[in-house]
Amino acid sequence: MTDAEAALPAESIRRDAVLLIASSFAVATSNSVIFAALSDLQDTYGFGEAGLGLVAGMGFVAGLLGNLFLAPLADRGHAKRLIMAGMVLGAAGSAMLALGDSLLDFVVARAVIGLSFGLVFPSVRALLANLDPARRGILLGRLAGIELLGFVVGPLIGGLMIDPFGLPTTFLAFSLVNLAALAAVAPRSFPQLNSTGQSARPSLELLALPRMQAPVGIFDAMWDRYLTDLGAGNSMVGISFALYTAPFILLSSYGGRLADRREPQSIALWSMLLVIPAVASYGAFRSLSPVIAANVAEGVFQALAYPAAVAAVAAAAPAGRAGAAQGLAGAAGLMMSAIIAFTAPIVYGWAGSADGWGGIAAFGGLGIVMAAIVGAAAVRWRTVRDLPVS
Repeated sequence: MTDAEAALPAESIRRDAVLLIASSFAVATSNSVIFAALSDLQDTYGFGEAGLGLVAGMGFVAGLLGNLFLAPLADRGHAKRLIMAGMVLGAAGSAMLALGDSLLDFVVARAVIGLSFGLVFPSVRALLANLDPARRGILLGRLAGIELLGFVVGPLIGGLMIDPFGLPTTFLAFSLVNLAALAAVAPRSFPQLNSTGQSARPSLELLALPRMQAPVGIFDAMWDRYLTDLGAGNSMVGISFALYTAPFILLSSYGGRLADRREPQSIALWSMLLVIPAVASYGAFRSLSPVIAANVAEGVFQALAYPAAVAAVAAAAPAGRAGAAQGLAGAAGLMMSAIIAFTAPIVYGWAGSADGWGGIAAFGGLGIVMAAIVGAAAVRWRTVRDLPVS
């Protein structure tokens, strides 16, 4: 960021932040509405658990590729173009879901929507982190809350719309949300990210930097199927997302403020240690109430972990690599999400679904994987925490 941009007035920073956060919200809704519709799509079009995982997972794969190979373009002056292109893709993918009538149609549509995620989120995070570096954690904490709100509004509103209006109308409504956000963002000029001779280099090279070697990210793609098997309808699935989000939205700004005052990487790791038992416990229950209670607890701990993790990535990014760093961290999380999306539904069905050991196998296995990742990240952070940013 140039000296002139660093001296932006508070009102300009506020307006930029509002529009950036709004664009993330719109793309989050179009990416997440599918999670309230998966069981309906499966029941209507008759594909099995592997197809369920394919539809959910393809969005993560496309998002991963966008994070790795397109997000670094933000460091070369194209951040706003990436955001606008992502919202166009979000609108197009939602329309494709509305018009689709086969497993292949839904897989392709999910890939298009997932790519929008990979374009918008790293660019928004990089721009927001550089608007006001002294308040980076607070701004990213607010972004985290609104992003999650978007991820919850998708399944919540989608779950409420599917029964009375049908799947096509529901998906088209979320296409319009993206177009509305695009119209709001298009006239605005955002400050350019700092660019250096390193800005054109591949984002994977950042893995060679010790302080960039501990990203953690995860997203569960079988929530709708599991709650449906426990007896929840579409509305209840949507409400469960809302209950998860409420503590996150209330606490994420505090989590960001904590990251500004303390070491963000350590806060993220300690918070994730509390997330793990909440996630692993889901499969141990055979009724909705305790599952949703554990989900609310996870929301509390994630409100501390997520803003701190994003702030840690921003702080570790070398000059001119802000977009690439956020893309790399996002890709790491999406890679794990894709693996889970592809495998968890298969494990769940193989182990007997909710009536057998399916929940324990799927969610317990997920807890073990998360524990291994967090443990490895903690060990690596102890080694590199005193090293300067390269």
